[in-house]
Amino acid sequence: MFSKHLIKDWQLLSPAGRVLVINGFTFNLGFYMLLPYLADHLQHNLGISGWYVGVIIGLRVLSQQGMFLVGGTLGDRLGYKRLILLGCAVRIIGFTLLGVGQTIPTLILGAFCSGFAGALFTPSSQAYLASEYPEQKARDKVFALQNLTSGAGMLLGPLVGLSLLYFDFALVGVISAGLFSLLFVIQWCFLPELESQKNTVHAHSHFWKQWSQMLRHKSFMQFVLCASVYQLLFHQLYIAVPHEIRAVTQDVSIITWVFATSSIMGVLMQMPVSRFVESRLGTARGIGLGMAIMGSSYLWLNISLPWLPALPFVICAVFFSLGSMLVFPLLGSYVPKFCSPKELGSHYGLYSCVGGIYAFIGNISTGWLLSSTNIDHAWIWSGLASFGILSGALLFLQVNQHAKRQNIGLMQ
Repeated sequence: MFSKHLIKDWQLLSPAGRVLVINGFTFNLGFYMLLPYLADHLQHNLGISGWYVGVIIGLRVLSQQGMFLVGGTLGDRLGYKRLILLGCAVRIIGFTLLGVGQTIPTLILGAFCSGFAGALFTPSSQAYLASEYPEQKARDKVFALQNLTSGAGMLLGPLVGLSLLYFDFALVGVISAGLFSLLFVIQWCFLPELESQKNTVHAHSHFWKQWSQMLRHKSFMQFVLCASVYQLLFHQLYIAVPHEIRAVTQDVSIITWVFATSSIMGVLMQMPVSRFVESRLGTARGIGLGMAIMGSSYLWLNISLPWLPALPFVICAVFFSLGSMLVFPLLGSYVPKFCSPKELGSHYGLYSCVGGIYAFIGNISTGWLLSSTNIDHAWIWSGLASFGILSGALLFLQVNQHAKRQNIGLMQ
């Protein structure tokens, strides 16, 4: 039944939609082949000090999250296809340098290129997909399908990377770069340029005026500020959960179980969950419930089971994944409600940029709280749950009110 529905959903995609959905898989496959093992490679294979490792890893995150708005705005002006291609080309350079680089300047340049590449192609890829599917239900479905393929890439990437590490880390970098080279060719040949962008590439006002208008758009900024809590909650999987696992048990393989559980659930259940949202819940309740479940999933970490220490973390991953499957595609597909089709890239860019700021602040704050010996960790998990529930409630109210205003407008 699962495969039957999946084949049907795939057949309904446009040619451009298929290319962009495949992007989600290949981007994450190449990314997670290399990035999970980069810090260990820098420290143990190259002998780089921990401070420089932190600088290199941090620069990759900063050059991506901090430049999303720039990348999205360039997509609106130069065309989404061009920015997707440019992002692939820059990531080819970045991953090659990270794979074969031996000196700190080379690795810093590689880290910057690999991060900036994401800022170039991610907002434009989302904007292109939203432009291709202007009808809300179809857009929800295709964003869910892309989330499914992205989860598959996230699942397979570390496994492929781990197998290549038995030979050499340079091979990981070169093959990751090779995947993006293949993507570059596929998109050059099969991803058409949007008709709406062919003759209006330069017909935009100054970018700072557009940015100012977005920041003064009250409804959009309310949505962004609440929706970005998703990124704060999601990135705790990379800092808070591993830290707590090491505090509870020395069995670090539990970290693998957490990520594997999350990825497998995303692959197997994303489309059934999205169909349930469409038929039973609706967008407002799907977003509100999803954020609340994501935040509340961390409460499971208050449970301690010495005889089976992995169980609370796996249950946390199950509920976290369920919440993420409910909310993530809906958030991405809802952004076009606030702008014209010609401004999608910059709006997705600002949305992603604010999410990056939330993730950065959340990681620093949680890291500091977890390292303190005077703070009970139960307060941290309760705080994350509160963020999820509060943002879910506010998003539910906003989306519900927005839908009511639309219905009133149609009736009039």
